[in-house]
Amino acid sequence: MGHAFHQLYYHFAWATHAREPQVHRSYRAELLRILNEEANNRGGRPIRHNAMADHVHLLVRLPPTVCVADFIGQVKGATSHRVNEELKPGPRLKWQEGYGVLTLRKDEVDKVSRYIDDQERHHANGRLSQLLETTEGDDDAPRMAP
Repeated sequence: MGHAFHQLYYHFAWATHAREPQVHRSYRAELLRILNEEANNRGGRPIRHNAMADHVHLLVRLPPTVCVADFIGQVKGATSHRVNEELKPGPRLKWQEGYGVLTLRKDEVDKVSRYIDDQERHHANGRLSQLLETTEGDDDAPRMAP
């Protein structure tokens, strides 16, 4: 893909199963390391990631040859598998089935990166971006007429 120009930035957010607080501080840094490795292994170039007790954010650049749904499905599956096998958290880590994904322009990457970095502060003061925190599909999204 060396001859194609692309700037494809994606923000993903997904939650733990039933939004249970499964991501403990004791292994959060290791989970993020594993997440970074798995995103890289699947062709992504991770820019930022962070995790709260019940959800994860990942900002990544993907080449146009990578299918977004396949990428995130594989990253989520491999990450939970490795966390459960390598870190052996008390209850096994399990993700929700869905996820949220947004495309970004290059000039939005810094702002979204700061938002991801400041997750704890945003959650503590209740100043959350509804758009960036959405982790499942919205059935009320506008649809094209047939």
